[in-house]
Amino acid sequence: MRHAGELVQIASLESAAGWLARAETPVDLTIVAQARAGQFSHAAIEILRAAAPLTPIVALLGSWCEGEMRSGLPWPGVPRVYWHQWSARFRQEVARLARGELSGWSQPLTATAEERLLWSAKSAPGKLQGMISVVSDECEMADWLAAACRARGLAAITMRPPPPSPITGIDLVLCDVGIPSQRAADDVRSAARSFPGAVVVVLADFPRNDDVQPFLAAGAAAVLSKPLDLADLLATISRFLPPGARVG
Repeated sequence: MRHAGELVQIASLESAAGWLARAETPVDLTIVAQARAGQFSHAAIEILRAAAPLTPIVALLGSWCEGEMRSGLPWPGVPRVYWHQWSARFRQEVARLARGELSGWSQPLTATAEERLLWSAKSAPGKLQGMISVVSDECEMADWLAAACRARGLAAITMRPPPPSPITGIDLVLCDVGIPSQRAADDVRSAARSFPGAVVVVLADFPRNDDVQPFLAAGAAAVLSKPLDLADLLATISRFLPPGARVG
């Protein structure tokens, strides 16, 4: 995040509220990093919001917060982004803020998760250009990924398993592995060998931090979590495509 702009780290919400109230320059974004459900109360979030009412607040959540929507008390009006979604999402939203555009994180407090999702899909990258290979055991998932790529102008092929002989001419491989495991890491390594020169992006079910490292070691450039946000997927593909691949 430091590469995106000036970053100020504060240990508590109370201290952050005081800092915001005294800040001479408006803050573009407030990020509340929560490791576990209930770590910060609704009242503390409202104090933070009152200190800078025009500044969007977004929650950066750890693995222990994954069940909070069902069994906890999530903060109202605060977009939720899990740690394994953060890299792609943060890059998109900060780029919009830097361009002076409306960010998905600056939607009205009354916006629902569904409305934010629809806005995000409409704001995904425009037409792209490149060759994508989708590797997945699940036919429906492979077809959906390929259709999403083709809708943005990309050429896409589906296959399973990766071919035994190397295939060239592929710009990026979407490797859908399902639940993280040693076999999944081996599949990623196989995909990296089968498509020399291609960037490998892994799609995994609810990966933990310890799950991500074996994929990176096996040759993946990035790991995205499922359930998958279409805008995150397209932004990640756009990031790794060759220069000039974005055509609209």
